[in-house]
Amino acid sequence: MLHRNTLISAALALSACGGGAGGANTPPTAPAAPNAPVITSEADAILHMDQLRAAGFRGGGVRVGVISTGVVNLASYQTAGVLPAGIYISQNTAGTLDEGSWMLELVHQHAPDAVLGFCDGVDLDFNGCIKDLGNNFHADIIVDDILFSGQFYPDATADSVAQLQAANDRLVFIHLSGNEQQGGYWQGPFVPTLGAIAGSQATLLDFGAAGGGASDAFNAITVPANQRLRLILNWNDPPHDPANRALSAYLIDANSQVLAHAAGQSDSTLLLDYTNSSGAAQPLRLAVTLDSGAAQGLIVQVTEGSSTCNIECQPLAHSTSGLAGGSIGDIADALVVGATFAKSPNTLEAWSNRGPFRVDFQATADAASPDGFDYSRLSMPLQVAKPDLVSPDCVTTPFSNGTTLTNNQFCGTSAAVPSIAGAAALLESAGFNRAQVLKALRTTAVPLGAAKWDPGYGFGLADAAAALRSGGN
Repeated sequence: MLHRNTLISAALALSACGGGAGGANTPPTAPAAPNAPVITSEADAILHMDQLRAAGFRGGGVRVGVISTGVVNLASYQTAGVLPAGIYISQNTAGTLDEGSWMLELVHQHAPDAVLGFCDGVDLDFNGCIKDLGNNFHADIIVDDILFSGQFYPDATADSVAQLQAANDRLVFIHLSGNEQQGGYWQGPFVPTLGAIAGSQATLLDFGAAGGGASDAFNAITVPANQRLRLILNWNDPPHDPANRALSAYLIDANSQVLAHAAGQSDSTLLLDYTNSSGAAQPLRLAVTLDSGAAQGLIVQVTEGSSTCNIECQPLAHSTSGLAGGSIGDIADALVVGATFAKSPNTLEAWSNRGPFRVDFQATADAASPDGFDYSRLSMPLQVAKPDLVSPDCVTTPFSNGTTLTNNQFCGTSAAVPSIAGAAALLESAGFNRAQVLKALRTTAVPLGAAKWDPGYGFGLADAAAALRSGGN
C-alpha cells in the first residue's frame, strides 16, 4: 500500500505499506479447468467465489483496472502463465515496484475471463489514472491500494469517479482501508498549553490532554537506525485559504534540538521529513504549535509514512483509531475494504484502519480555483461509515524476482482489495450493475462486529455467493 498526500505532490510516495512476504513454497499443481489460472489465494474459497465460477460466471465482458505501485516484473508472470497477455498498461509506464502485479494476479485468479488494465498511481498522477482507466481502458471496476492522508475535505478523485459513474452504470470503485492502526495515526482536538520550542514561547498542542489523559505537549516516536520518517499533519481548515489558522510542526531530539520543522497556513497540510543516519535507534518528539487563529473547533491529525510504517508502524506514543480509506473514504459509492487474517478470516488484522472518516467541507467545482474546487464548511462534520467490507489478507500469491516465481504471503489491506474486485467482476458478469453490486455485497456480508456496521469490520466479511443469490435487490 502506497501512502501519499495530494497537496504535497501527485507523485510523492509517503509510505510503502502493502506487501509482506512470508516463506516461499512450491506452487500448487495446475487446475483441470481450461484457461484457468492456478488458485493460490485463500480468499477465493473463503468468499465463495469458486461457486460463482462453477455456475459459469467468470468475469467475462468485465474490464478491471488496477492502480498500484508498479508491474516491473509483469513479463515473468505472463511467461509463467499466471497473468494473461494483452494487459493494458497506462502510458506504457510499468514503474519500479511490483505490487501491481500481485494485485493483478489475484484479480485474475478470482475472475479469469475479465480483461485487465494497470496504471502506476505513484509515478503517474493518481487522479489521472482514474480518468485514463475509466475513459481509455473503459474500466467497469477500478481497484487501488494507494492511501491518501486524511484531509478533512473531499478529494478531486470523488468528482472524477462521479463523472465516470454517470457514463457507466457498472463502474465500481474499490479502495483499501489502509494499514496505520498500530500506532501510525492520531486525531484529536487542539487542546492548547503553553511551552517553549526552539527557545521561544509557543501555544502547543497538548496530546495527552486531547486524549483525556495527563498533560503531554509532545508525541514521542522512535526512528530505527538508518530509517526515514515522514509525518503528515492535517487540520480542519480548507485548502488555499489565507484566512486559515497557521500551524507549525517540529521534530525534536532528546536534547531539545529541532531536527525538522514545517509551517503553513493557506494549505492545511504539513510534512516533516527526517532520516536517522546515526546508526542507532533515535527517540524523537513531535510538537505542534498554533501560530495564529483560535484553537476552538480545531482538529488535528498526524499520519505516519515511509518505511517506518510498513504495515506495523513505529508507534506514536499518542495514537488513535481512524483514517479508514483516507481522503477517498468520503466517496459514498466507493467500497472501502479492511483486512482479516486469511488463516482466521473472522479476525480483523491489527493494522487494518478503522472508521468512521471525518469530513468537514463540501466541494464545488470552480475552474478558477487553484485545485479546481471551492470549499464550504458543513454545519456539522460528517462521520462517513467506512470501511464497507473486510476480506482476507496474508493470502498466498506468486512473487517474481524477474525470472523465477515462488509463492509468498501478501499481507496488508492491499492484499484484501483484489478479492473484492474479483467478486464484483463475477457479479457483473452475472448481469449486476453498480447499484446491485454495492447493495448485494454490503447487505449479504457476514457481520462480525457488535452492530450492523462496525468501525473495523464495516458490514462484515464479503460473501460472493450470497451476493449472487440476493440478485442485488
